[in-house]
Amino acid sequence: GLVVLYGDTDSLFVQTTTKDSEVARDQARQLAAELNADLARYVEERWRVPSRLELKFEKLYLRLFLPHARHSTRGASKRYAGLRYGDGVDQVEFIGMEVVRRDWTALAKEVQRELYRRLFTDQPVDVYLADVVKRVRSGQLDDALVYRKNLRKDTEEYTATTPPHVAAARKSTQASGRLISYVMTLAGPEPLDEMRNPLDREHYVTKQVKPVAEPVLATLGLDFERVIGDMRQLDLLGGP
Repeated sequence: GLVVLYGDTDSLFVQTTTKDSEVARDQARQLAAELNADLARYVEERWRVPSRLELKFEKLYLRLFLPHARHSTRGASKRYAGLRYGDGVDQVEFIGMEVVRRDWTALAKEVQRELYRRLFTDQPVDVYLADVVKRVRSGQLDDALVYRKNLRKDTEEYTATTPPHVAAARKSTQASGRLISYVMTLAGPEPLDEMRNPLDREHYVTKQVKPVAEPVLATLGLDFERVIGDMRQLDLLGGP
């Protein structure tokens, strides 16, 4: 009688029937116990062996965001954000999203954290997002534009393709090890120790801010270009 929101290899998300957090936790524990009993009966009847499967209540989200896979209407596997209920302090938790991955910039991570905090607490996101883009374009957030990615092999071994971090590593004049720190400039990727061209700040607007913002904006029925006041981009895209 309960709605299953999402499930994967080792987790199951079920929507509660109450807004009372303590009642919801009790309901979840009871549900786990009932499911374990059902599983035990099924395994015993079907295979005549004791069940070794066990579901445990782990955590309660007051709000949960399950994004679509990019360019698809299917839900993304092991990617979600939720406002987790805690004893005293509720916190936004990210699983599998950009904020927990090292190959995204500090800019993208901070924007994602703040957007979901605002989404889960019913605060406006449009003014914040427009201000972030304005600050990126003005150079105020340049320190947050650094990419960091590991080389999996020596730079000369990349022959089929040349990823940005490899191109940056080849331009470096210092022994930088496996972890490459680089930025995107108007002349392409350049290492921090050999940066010779101006930053391509528009790259960061479209490749770092926009991807983390669009799932939240879509939920709220908002358009990225309109929110940041970039009517020029809308005209180029043929938008109304």
